[in-house]
Amino acid sequence: MRKILLTLFFLISFLTVYSQSILAPYATNQDYKSYNQAKKLWKNGDYVEAEKFYRKAYTNSGNTSYLAELGKKKFEIGDAKGANSVYDIIIKAEKEKSQIFRTTLNLYYYEKIDNNFKKGDPEVGLASTLEFMESLGDKIGLSERNLFLPIYTSAAETAFALENKEALIKLHDKAASIKNADYGEFLSFVYLNLLNKDYEKVLKRVEDVQVNGGFMSSKTVANSLLPTVFAHMGENEKALAAIDRAKGSILIGEDYFHYVYGLIALNKKDYKEAIDRFSKAIKGYTFIVRIEPVGKYKHYSKRAEAYLGLGDFIQARKDYEAALVYNPDYEPALNGIAKLEGRMVQDRKADKTPPVIAVTEPSVNRGLKVTASGNDIMVKGTAMDPSGLKAVTINGQAVYSQEAGSFWGNAALKAGASKIVIAATDMAGNTAEFTFDIEKPINPVAVNDIVPIAEKEGRNFAVLIASQNYDDSSIPSLENPISDAVKLKLILKNSYNFTDENIITLFNPERSDFKKQFLHLTEMIQPEDNLIIFYAGHGIWVDKEKKGYWLLTDAKRNDVNTWLPNKEVLNMISGLSSRHTLLITDACFSGSVFKTRSIGADAPAAVKEMSQKISRVAITSGNDTEVPDESVFMKYLVKALSENKDKYLTAQKMFITQIIEAVMTETKTEPRYGTLEAAGHVGGDFIFMKR
Repeated sequence: MRKILLTLFFLISFLTVYSQSILAPYATNQDYKSYNQAKKLWKNGDYVEAEKFYRKAYTNSGNTSYLAELGKKKFEIGDAKGANSVYDIIIKAEKEKSQIFRTTLNLYYYEKIDNNFKKGDPEVGLASTLEFMESLGDKIGLSERNLFLPIYTSAAETAFALENKEALIKLHDKAASIKNADYGEFLSFVYLNLLNKDYEKVLKRVEDVQVNGGFMSSKTVANSLLPTVFAHMGENEKALAAIDRAKGSILIGEDYFHYVYGLIALNKKDYKEAIDRFSKAIKGYTFIVRIEPVGKYKHYSKRAEAYLGLGDFIQARKDYEAALVYNPDYEPALNGIAKLEGRMVQDRKADKTPPVIAVTEPSVNRGLKVTASGNDIMVKGTAMDPSGLKAVTINGQAVYSQEAGSFWGNAALKAGASKIVIAATDMAGNTAEFTFDIEKPINPVAVNDIVPIAEKEGRNFAVLIASQNYDDSSIPSLENPISDAVKLKLILKNSYNFTDENIITLFNPERSDFKKQFLHLTEMIQPEDNLIIFYAGHGIWVDKEKKGYWLLTDAKRNDVNTWLPNKEVLNMISGLSSRHTLLITDACFSGSVFKTRSIGADAPAAVKEMSQKISRVAITSGNDTEVPDESVFMKYLVKALSENKDKYLTAQKMFITQIIEAVMTETKTEPRYGTLEAAGHVGGDFIFMKR
């Protein structure tokens, strides 16, 4: 290991000197001035202009070092798609140069691959690894080997997760041909034969390495793989024993084996344990030789099987559908949905059992009287039923509910005692009732028996989506969405209670990227958490259908099936369990997200009261009109958040006092603030809290 690290150190040092020697001739000319200007602009957040100067410096000089810096910076801000397009230009240019000196080309391949595995697209990382292998040919020197081996593990893991046998065969053959690449050859051998279900061959090889070694940390690697082998074989007790042995290593912890534990629990029909383990596997993990799993469709499909074991058809269907977001052709998920639909129809015909109602807010405990002092109270709970939840009423009034079982809504209170009657009806027509009393005291000071909600401090999340560069040339690219999103990120991180790890950026995403991110949020966000969703990019309105759409970067101008409907966005938001959700859109026709009403200039309610209600609100840059690329709306949104002096700032107050009049004075567009009734809005507002 020390030898490899030293080799890499000298290689990188050499390349640094080499790059500097290339740049030296341009230190006084216009190209180097463009390069310096690009760095200054990037530092100031003017990414569009900075990119122009980086590309200008490269075009005039032919020096790929200028573009390489741009590619790295794009990875740093989360624009993996843009970064990969830059590296494609670099690699093509380097290939056209002398084939004798290939060190720079190899380094650029490594940078592209390593960044994709760590913070980009693992599938692109795998494809680029295979391309890199082909470019190396049969003669591989020490420097090439030392670049190839560090990315090999991630490539093999990705190929296994994607069940890509062809890639594993290529990886195995290449590793087998390289001196001192025994670890890579072993890893790809095991993964390939696991996919082929040749378990005896795998077991024999793993046990041989355990006994005889063959490469650095061979016993640790073999121990880490053995539980997976036994779990796939159905040897549950052997798998558990193998996990215990593997956890003896200082490098391997409990999180490493969640998926394997899930398989074991599923084999044993311990469905609740299986669901818990697969859920943890879906959330991802980090390890010294592993990346976050890209084979999540397998995790979702296995969790669907566990839900089926519990008779929870609704959650099973949601998980099969989630699996297809990651892999639209995954046969176990396709077959699972097909069988499930037929089974749900039959079971609903025979279902005579009503839903099971549980109230989570307010705290309804036996022997205690619930008291409240307001004019209404939010009631939240679940009404679980295998057939799915059809509708819920509170005191005869329909409230928001989801097929999976969650519901919430307001109940009006009168002075004295109020009876709250919750009625839940499942898809088979069975109805259950749950009743409790709430006392609204005439003299609130005398109240002694209030049952408070056990409040858990919530986290603040933000998902910032910027669609700037479009694949379809008939859709004009924009200049400002990414810069706008970065400005918003810095304000939230520096001035408000948002941590860097909870601010997620999606720059130039495809529609599938957007859906995957929402699935990830569904697993991460808890009921006490708050969420901001920001979208900047093209929007479109189809008057005939009365529907609005977002255009993400893979949208085709003449194919509505490639657009993202506003209704689908609202459905995704409604599936999140966050307490408060604020949608901010800066796109044409963005006002079409509102189903019912927008809010006027009346003063907001008390902050504390608003914080207790489930809110789903939106601020949009315009109504059903076009908006400019250079956004006046964003200027005043950023200004409002930057100059705010209040500890607590509601979205409504910010909109009324800082945005609407200012935007309408400078432009012809009319920004809007409103509630998202279709996503489960009950009351209250999103509250920005200063650090």
